[in-house]
Amino acid sequence: MKKLLMLMMAAAMILAGCGTEAQPEKKESEKTAQEQKTGFPVTVKDAIDEEVVIEDKPERIISLIPSNTEIVYALENGEAIVGVTDFDNYPEDAMSKEKIGGMEFNIEKMISLKPDLVLAPGSTADTVKEGLQQLKDAGIDVVVVNDAQSFEEVYQSIELIGKAIGETEKADELVENMKNSFAELKKKAETIKPEEQKTVFVEVSPASEIYTAGKNTFINEMLELIGAKNAAGDMEGWPKVDPEAIVERNPDVVVTTYGYYTEKPVEQVLARQGWNNVKAVKEQQVYDVHSDLVTRSGPRLAEGAEELAKAIYPDIFK
Repeated sequence: MKKLLMLMMAAAMILAGCGTEAQPEKKESEKTAQEQKTGFPVTVKDAIDEEVVIEDKPERIISLIPSNTEIVYALENGEAIVGVTDFDNYPEDAMSKEKIGGMEFNIEKMISLKPDLVLAPGSTADTVKEGLQQLKDAGIDVVVVNDAQSFEEVYQSIELIGKAIGETEKADELVENMKNSFAELKKKAETIKPEEQKTVFVEVSPASEIYTAGKNTFINEMLELIGAKNAAGDMEGWPKVDPEAIVERNPDVVVTTYGYYTEKPVEQVLARQGWNNVKAVKEQQVYDVHSDLVTRSGPRLAEGAEELAKAIYPDIFK
């Protein structure tokens, strides 16, 4: 009997030992299954060529530029955003999020919000380099998103953010929808004869310092898409222009993009001294379009292109 009892105890110890050794294998198996299910961890290469390993799907996100905020919302992850800039105004829900600054960011407040991920803009990555390093040192993933200046670069921004937050399929779908919208506009524009194409001056800031959109910008790309000629198409980027230079170019249409932030932009242009002989002014072809739709490199650019098209060619783009 005593011998039997000793054998039973030995067997129990062996089984217990086997169970202990098998348990880690089970946990590893569960971990692999979870990775396959969630797609995490993921490694993304951001706009400054840094590889960022994101271990889990971000549940707390801070966005440092309105366009990135709009992308996250368009990918149906707005509830994960815990901090935005003072300039974020779309969608409406973004305005209720914690503000972390405007031209300068409050790094301490950002850290206190305990984000998993910070989406930083490539346009200011150098100027806020030390602040971004503080975030990294605090164990926060920082992904720098490219400073998009074309449709293709906007698609890249969407795809990068989609991968970082675990929404690659939604990102692909969003990009495809934008491409389809642009294609529809282009098809309508193909009915415009070359001699009917209008020359357009796009004014992105009012006098006394007038800025416009030149080549290598998405506004120029929009104008080309809808069959219009950019009056500043020989200039680079977002240049400051002399009012007299625009008078000499004599555009058929003037489009302002700051009515959302400034009162009566059309009236300002129509009353501008020395512009009374500009064709667009003489024929009352001055229009304002929503600034954020045409100057913000986000998912609403297709809407912006359509608004531009309706202002310039109302009979074609109804």
